[in-house]
Amino acid sequence: MTHQEHESIARWERRWLSVSGLMSSLFVMLIAYSLATEGGHIAQRSSRTTPDKIATNPLFAEPGVRLTAPNKYQVTGVAQAFSFNPGEIRLPVGAEVDFFLTSKDVIHGFQIEDTNINVEVLPGEISYLHYTFDNVGEYLLFCNEYCGISHQNMLGKVVVVPASQFTQVAQTTASPGEQVYNGNCTACHQASGEGVAGAFPALKEHVNKLYEAGGRDYLINTVLYGLQGPIEASGATYNGIMPAWSQLSNENLADVLNHILSTWETPADFKPFEVSEIEAFRAQPLSASDVYNLRQTLNLGGQ
Repeated sequence: MTHQEHESIARWERRWLSVSGLMSSLFVMLIAYSLATEGGHIAQRSSRTTPDKIATNPLFAEPGVRLTAPNKYQVTGVAQAFSFNPGEIRLPVGAEVDFFLTSKDVIHGFQIEDTNINVEVLPGEISYLHYTFDNVGEYLLFCNEYCGISHQNMLGKVVVVPASQFTQVAQTTASPGEQVYNGNCTACHQASGEGVAGAFPALKEHVNKLYEAGGRDYLINTVLYGLQGPIEASGATYNGIMPAWSQLSNENLADVLNHILSTWETPADFKPFEVSEIEAFRAQPLSASDVYNLRQTLNLGGQ
């Protein structure tokens, strides 16, 4: 190899090394920018538990917002297919917020738009992060880890209000049944009970018809064990899977059934569900297909 050829090769090597260095620097800058604007807020692992013991963990017994010190709040949140509990988080602007997050079933994402909060929520693992919302507004909360057939409907929101208004908001509390419904049912059936056309059936009016058709036992089994199979509701056909909610307490399930059957239209012969009823049906476990077969015995007339 001649001296001229050697210099030519060395020159090209220097050029490629320079290009590689510039590209590496660019990538680092892009990562830094992404973390600062749309990237992940790194959560710390606070502690561990098991998914089946989440409800008995004192930290998650009642997910929601708690005042821990002047202008300091604690938010405990539980992700499960396909909802966040609580589904709506209200906070005063400028407050220091400690988030404690976990999952009851599979891996979920906890991402809040227009912030750098983007946390992977793992079953049985409690994640902690600290954040302050500096601007008043409504922030969309969504799951960005595919978690099943209704993943796209796993939504919530964070509502940040002026500090002067927060006390008024905090004084307005939902009933126990409404709290359970908001935390577990609204992602699919919506707060209005009108469902999502083509995806999730409406509960409004339809649940009353189920009850009046002799479906009291069926409704208890549905919330306990889920439902799988094609159904007709309000003139439309659905063929999805409703997850079982047996991880909720007997009291929670009685509360949410009473909420659903008394919020929009109450059947004339409605008798509130009792905790003892839920307990009795829990002792006789069914599959989602068994619940579907039970539905077929009701005289619904295509409704």
